[in-house]
Amino acid sequence: MASLVSSWASQVNTVPERYVVPTEKRLNVNVPIGKEIPVIDLSHPNSAHIAEQIIKASQDYGVFQVINHGVSQELIGDVLKVCDEFFKLPIEDLEKYTEEEELSEFEPNLDQKPKLYIEKEYKPKKNGKNDKEVIFWKDTFAHCTHPTKEDRINSWPEKPAQYREVIGKYAEGVRKANLRILELMCEGLGLEKDYFANELSHIQYIAINLYPKCPDPTVTAGAVEHNDGGVINLLLQELGGLHVRRQKDGQWLAVEPIPGALVCINGMVLKVISNGKLESGIHRVATNSVRDRISLGCLTSPTCCGECIIEPAKPLLSETNPPKYKPFSYTEYLKIFFTDSSEFEAALNPYKI
Repeated sequence: MASLVSSWASQVNTVPERYVVPTEKRLNVNVPIGKEIPVIDLSHPNSAHIAEQIIKASQDYGVFQVINHGVSQELIGDVLKVCDEFFKLPIEDLEKYTEEEELSEFEPNLDQKPKLYIEKEYKPKKNGKNDKEVIFWKDTFAHCTHPTKEDRINSWPEKPAQYREVIGKYAEGVRKANLRILELMCEGLGLEKDYFANELSHIQYIAINLYPKCPDPTVTAGAVEHNDGGVINLLLQELGGLHVRRQKDGQWLAVEPIPGALVCINGMVLKVISNGKLESGIHRVATNSVRDRISLGCLTSPTCCGECIIEPAKPLLSETNPPKYKPFSYTEYLKIFFTDSSEFEAALNPYKI
């Protein structure tokens, strides 16, 4: 089976060479806490007020936190507990979810069955060769949680005994929160509230990340700087480590863990559909030398089936606000995004010849 980071991390005093991040990509782990990153109360009685806060936060950071989102503190405690228990299962229980190839990039897949792997940065070849491969200091367990089908749920772990029930309830609650946030974004943008309903938000998958305690966080990364390729990601973090980049000046800020809060990270699909009015959240993850850290991301994405078109919303366009991105099917969109995300926006430029 794959040699999971968590299977040996506690036994080493130095970071193995393959996990050492190239100097130019190393993280400053001592960034200031972003006290100004908005914390938005979804229970506020004035939806227009919430929508205004979400739009402003999406422009300034592409990231914000939400409270009173409908997922109870008790359920959050249960989900963190069951995820901790999962990663502590005996090797013979975990190995059924690993593949012969131990390293993997993160790839959204409607039929993705549970997969346990060590994630690496996707680095396309340039001039026929790759740069040094960046391997993240974490183990990731991922699978699709929506749409739900009996055979898909039956592929979820039977151990711990409460996994299916707890993860199912959590994923359902987070999906409701995701769709509520998208409706509020539509209100703030002036779109019909169900603009993102159906195929644009058809898929939800969960990524459960374990970042083991690291002997030297200055030379490793839980994840390097990146954008998400989907619509939005609602992230639960029990311990600090998530960094976001402020849009106006590029300053990196640590997202403060708030009990019961979920972090909303906008994906590139939102930026395209809003015609650049909303930013996608540029983020990264630092490791720590204190204790293991678990996070859960619930990522909402368009359907990969058929011809779901990603393009600026027509009601937002005018002579003074022409499209900044050309239309693509989501399949084409993902191909471009995973080929070279650094050139992603240039590839979607409708005026590029």
